Amino acid sequence: PPPKKPEIGSMVRIKGGAYPVGPDETDPVVSPGGSVTVGDFYIDRYEVTVGEFAKFLNVGSNGEHYMDDMADSFFCGIVKNAAGRFSVTPGREYYPMAFMRAESASAYAAWAGKRLPSECEWEIAARGAAGRRYPWGNEPPDSTRANYHYLFGHTTPVGSFEKGKTPEGAYDLAGNVWELCDEIWEEYPWGAKLPGRTRGRQIMRGGSWMTPAVNIASSYRNAMKYSGWAAMIGFRCAKDAE
Repeated sequence: PPPKKPEIGSMVRIKGGAYPVGPDETDPVVSPGGSVTVGDFYIDRYEVTVGEFAKFLNVGSNGEHYMDDMADSFFCGIVKNAAGRFSVTPGREYYPMAFMRAESASAYAAWAGKRLPSECEWEIAARGAAGRRYPWGNEPPDSTRANYHYLFGHTTPVGSFEKGKTPEGAYDLAGNVWELCDEIWEEYPWGAKLPGRTRGRQIMRGGSWMTPAVNIASSYRNAMKYSGWAAMIGFRCAKDAE
């Protein structure tokens, strides 16, 4: 279990200004280093949990965002009963939601009065003004900081890695589940445009419990290679500051 009960739904405020973005060291021609300016915004302290998503499914017609694999208590743990209601397998409430598609994540965010983060907002939250390599700093990842590369074999409850949080207090921005952003993959505006690149795939950031260390650096860019419903894809929400 996490060291302390997570403050579910809480957010951290990120101060607006100019921030470094990139380079993605695995693809520096298309995604070189640049700078973006953003206004103040909030980002969820934790990845959206199984318990939170189950509440959403039980409202109105949101059950359309359920799929049967979510009943698997090893990866998720939301069960649909005969009456069409959704319940959480005991003990899974604080695990990150998985099997996410962009449309389902966006629907949840709107229901919660939030939105998905932009790709740059996500990276800014993970790296800060100093352009940290990882959410916690520049030290390489290990099992005290993040859930990655099959170290644990499955997701871990949100907030489990106190040493892996950002200085602002956001947890699990590296590993656990990939986090969907509100954008389709394309070259950075300041990067080279390469013919034949696959576009039209939803951006996801941060790596998962399966991802090797080289791909959980906070500037690493990934895009969904699936139609969705994968056991390593989740999300967190953001919103504009007032």
